[in-house]
Amino acid sequence: MSYIHKEVNGIDILALEDSIDLYSTPPIKKFAKTLLRGPDKKIIITMEKVTFIDSSGLGMLVNLFFECKQKGIRVKLADMSSEAKRILTITKLTQNYEIHETLEDAINSFN
Repeated sequence: MSYIHKEVNGIDILALEDSIDLYSTPPIKKFAKTLLRGPDKKIIITMEKVTFIDSSGLGMLVNLFFECKQKGIRVKLADMSSEAKRILTITKLTQNYEIHETLEDAINSFN
């Protein structure tokens, strides 16, 4: 599995791992949709263990961002691996997300 989910203080934390590519994005996308149900949702996506992101992974992140924005759901990124940070910077996706260096910072930013 290329993700792990946990909840901390009412915040859903989706930890992406390994390669985020054509094969791993469908189950991530399916699970992420379940997180978008309900009022006052808060989501943090961590990418500390991401080693590769292809266009499918980027598309999933873009779609997730816009779907959250439409529903008024706050989503943030934290603990970015150097590869994830590099890809998101090159594609200018860093402009769409609020990014925090650590998971703790991202959790505290919701307060």
